[in-house]
Amino acid sequence: MTAAASFPDPRDPEAVRRWMRENQRSRADRPAPRTPRELAASQHRRLLDRLGPPDEPRPSRRRLDVALTGDSTHQHTVRLDVLGPFLDGLQSSVTSIAQALGGRPTTHAPIPQAIREATALSAAATFPSSFGVVLYGPEWPTTDDWIDDEERESLHLLDEAVGTVLNVSDLSKEAEQDDSSLNEELIPLGARALKHMGKLTRVLADKHVGLRLTWHAQNGRTRLSELSPASASRIQYVCEHSSYSEAEIVTVAGWLGSASAIHANAEIRTDSGELIRAKTDEPVTRRLSEYFGNRVEARVEVTTVHYAGGRERKIYTVLSLRNT
Repeated sequence: MTAAASFPDPRDPEAVRRWMRENQRSRADRPAPRTPRELAASQHRRLLDRLGPPDEPRPSRRRLDVALTGDSTHQHTVRLDVLGPFLDGLQSSVTSIAQALGGRPTTHAPIPQAIREATALSAAATFPSSFGVVLYGPEWPTTDDWIDDEERESLHLLDEAVGTVLNVSDLSKEAEQDDSSLNEELIPLGARALKHMGKLTRVLADKHVGLRLTWHAQNGRTRLSELSPASASRIQYVCEHSSYSEAEIVTVAGWLGSASAIHANAEIRTDSGELIRAKTDEPVTRRLSEYFGNRVEARVEVTTVHYAGGRERKIYTVLSLRNT
């Protein structure tokens, strides 16, 4: 509906009558208000007619409340040689985990700028605790901003990366009896992510600092995890005593049974009956739908990982695919 014309000069009776006739025609389908509530609704409609629909609300930024506890936070202060390395380690861990979750884990290649921007944390304020700091993720674009599909997907990486940090924190409580769950969560993240997680937890273990992390995700849900210095030491041990071999390239043939472009992974049932669960390199990820359910030949990078406890695991990455 077009907005009604502005009310004319009251000193011009003919203009006022003409305005009233036009205004009545434009609202002929609306009965006259009979109650205060109907009058308020009518006035609200008029306001919307003049101003247009309200803007879409700006999505809230993600928030991570970090409380440091322990001897290093005496009298609600913390030394900068503890706080600085901790914050640097946390940012590096989140970004490297996001890179591993969003594609192929790498050791030396630069992390894409889009991932760095999507996972950048900013310190905003402190709050009462032994020592607390509020960290915010990047702002979400407004509805007027245009972003492509790749940038849109990268916006969700911060949730996944911080969620993985919290998973590791929770699993470390079980690691006193068995490191297997902690290994399974950490090892697929690759050498770079483990290096940064080891650096982060070494600061906490060496300085006897505990953590209380509260993550406020974009969907409004809140998740809490607590990490003691002893648990941090267990994470550090897994990260620093797991080794990755030099990757080798092999060719396998079989059926592509499942694939996910969102999570950049695929499953191949080889002719020998082996089921290979693999990450996919970026060019392959973009074209996974062309190979789903088909017999394929895959060029696969295989990395052997030796766990801290002596076990061994192979990590697969599909570098190229072709239908056969």
